[in-house]
Amino acid sequence: MMKLSRFLRYFVIAFLVLLVLITLLVIGYWMSAKSNYSGTVISAGLAQAVNIQFDENDVPHIKAKSQRDAFYALGFVHATERSWQLEISRRLASGRLSEILGERTVSLDRFIRTLGIKQAAEKQFERYPPEIKQLIQAYADGVNAGNQSLGWALPIEYFLTGSKPGYWSAADSVAWSLMMALDLGDNWQKELFRLELSQYLSTAEIWQVMPPYPGSNPVTTMDFAKLYREHQVFKPTQSKVQASRDSELYLLKHADTVGWLSDQQEGLGSNNWVLTGKKTVSGKPLLANDPHLGLSAPSTWYFAHLEAPGLNVIGASLPGIPAIVLGRTDKIAWGFTNTGPDVQDLYLEKIDSSNPNQYIGPDGPISFLAREEIIQIKDKPPLRFVVKQSRHGPIISDSHARAKKVIDTQRYALALRWTALDIENQTLMGGILMNRADSIDSLKAALRHHYAPMQTVAIADIQGNIALQVAGIAPRRQLHQGLYGVAPALGWERQYDWTSYVPFEQLPSYSNLGSEWLASANQEIVSATNPNPLTGDWDLPFRYDRIAAMIGAKDQHDRASMQAMQGDVLSLGAQPLLPLFKNARSGHALQPSIQSAIDGFNGSMSTDSVVALIFNSWVDQLTRILFSRLGDSFTEEYGRRHFRGAVINQISNPDSPWCDVHTSAERENCQDAANLALQRALNELSQRYGKSTNDWHWGKAHHAVSEHRPFKNIPFLSGLFSVSVPFPGDAFTVNVGRPALNHPKAPFQANHAPSLRAIYDLNDPEQSVFMFPTGQSGWIQSQRYRNLSDAWANNQVIPLAMKPKQVQRELILKAKSF
Repeated sequence: MMKLSRFLRYFVIAFLVLLVLITLLVIGYWMSAKSNYSGTVISAGLAQAVNIQFDENDVPHIKAKSQRDAFYALGFVHATERSWQLEISRRLASGRLSEILGERTVSLDRFIRTLGIKQAAEKQFERYPPEIKQLIQAYADGVNAGNQSLGWALPIEYFLTGSKPGYWSAADSVAWSLMMALDLGDNWQKELFRLELSQYLSTAEIWQVMPPYPGSNPVTTMDFAKLYREHQVFKPTQSKVQASRDSELYLLKHADTVGWLSDQQEGLGSNNWVLTGKKTVSGKPLLANDPHLGLSAPSTWYFAHLEAPGLNVIGASLPGIPAIVLGRTDKIAWGFTNTGPDVQDLYLEKIDSSNPNQYIGPDGPISFLAREEIIQIKDKPPLRFVVKQSRHGPIISDSHARAKKVIDTQRYALALRWTALDIENQTLMGGILMNRADSIDSLKAALRHHYAPMQTVAIADIQGNIALQVAGIAPRRQLHQGLYGVAPALGWERQYDWTSYVPFEQLPSYSNLGSEWLASANQEIVSATNPNPLTGDWDLPFRYDRIAAMIGAKDQHDRASMQAMQGDVLSLGAQPLLPLFKNARSGHALQPSIQSAIDGFNGSMSTDSVVALIFNSWVDQLTRILFSRLGDSFTEEYGRRHFRGAVINQISNPDSPWCDVHTSAERENCQDAANLALQRALNELSQRYGKSTNDWHWGKAHHAVSEHRPFKNIPFLSGLFSVSVPFPGDAFTVNVGRPALNHPKAPFQANHAPSLRAIYDLNDPEQSVFMFPTGQSGWIQSQRYRNLSDAWANNQVIPLAMKPKQVQRELILKAKSF
């Protein structure tokens, strides 16, 4: 008994000593971590001292005596405020996540290595003009100096993953710009989907599943489904069964990209609109912008102000990029939306039957270019694999599970042609020159260097001028000739090769000479000098139509009305379905008590709406009834695609065969399908939220979740690092909150929403405002990590002023004297 008592006493003493040591370590870390950096830092990379003042909203105002030092300081601030974000971005773009995260990211690393993002970035950087290379290098030097200045008390993520900040190169910045282009690229996935559907649907049926833009015909008249069957492109059925049993490890699947890439989400875009003084109270332009991206914690954006000779710009920067991407100077303002052009084409390469290392070109066999890649995997042996490339681009069917499953890989390979990988890409130069612009003309001149992703840029100046300019590179196509990029082309036929790009002068461009207002929301936008559309896969026009209606509803607007427009949650994408929804009869016990509310529903997706939740659950079930017959293809695509255009088209025919419930022996029409969908929706909502509809509301199911990389799916850590708030809207409201749909536990969770909102007042630019989710800091222990979340969800704003009213802290970077 005495021995046991002595053991317990020693155990308690040891435990207390350990607790004291842990407490001291935590206190030491807390005191050493530079999560609220201030004071003076000596930095060898500077030519002269830089003063950085953080205003009341934690926006740094960087004042330097040269542009080189200004970009160095931006890199320094990015590193000290967003070190982990930079590190994970660097690893993602280089295909090196698995070195610290292990086996779960190998397939993603393999796919990024297959695309050759980092290799392309290194080649592109070498072709930049010397002056621009120096500025990009200065930014990279600032990142490395900032990381080094943090000392041992790094952001917590480094300790949890057993890693340290790696070296940031100038090419890493170029690579991150390519990753943004990949995030906003959609076409190749649509091409793959059409190829997959061609196995069992006719081309006409595929156009029913993926309809052309409203009011338009398909951009190609080719029967591509027949073409693929004639060439025996598809993997034989027996081989598919065997492939599913003996599936190769480390092939990219949709689940592997979630939280890392936007994975080519349909409707991933933005809003911008700009009004001339004729439409504003002040008599000078107002410009609004809210880009829609995948939500992340910390935020995609970091707001900053750069001031140096020939440079005075404030707005949203991307950690990793040496520029203010969206913002204003003291004379002009601009905002981006994703144009959504078709700049990615898949090519079916026919493998030489006598030599698998060759493929057939227009003039005969050509050898694949090949290189070996090695991925180091934490706690596992490295993965060695060969990346092949054709004359069109990297062969993705060797690393992408779906691509490999659909085609006969003994006879064919799928190559990706993508503008962003071109060696001529100098997008970062365009961004830096934009920051120097002092007029609409000089901004447009800078946009000539913008390569990818193609953007629709709204511009306004203090003189009262406005403009809308599409900027970027896209292949020249001829309407109704060839495949027009909607489906994979035959790589051995020269007719499908890209021959030239659309000149800048033939890209869509508008000014106040023709309109009192201009807007873009990823809708179809066609140039007056080039009638051939930039894609056959525009987003649906619901947001644009709503913006246009709200602009027209008032003779004159002010900042408050612009802000109200950004927060608008009336879904025009719901309204075509409302008659069918309101006529649905489920037989469910709850329906009589909610029918009057259903009858009064107008499509407003407010967080407190009961019917908004019922409607979204109903249309989810209706979509599944119509298209789940597509099997694995639907399972893979639903969520990435919302199928709303297809649903609207099909219910316009009450007896559409797609409305017939394929699991039923009876013959159902669209009203029958709607009735069944409502029954299933009410059953599911009752199970999730209880029997009382008083406990149902859209905001309870529809949370905007800013997910952390890589802790988003790890219990406890996810709740600590990710940020979640109730949010209004749907995929078609101006205030976008795009439901995930394919998330089994939270189908209406929104991971895509306004990544920022900004309103620029050209009457007095200092009255401009902004807001974005989470906060400026990337340090989890900082109150600035998530302090803006509720304000963002409630459509509030804060000042975006070059002259701060209050300085919270100050950081001075001094040049090291030798």
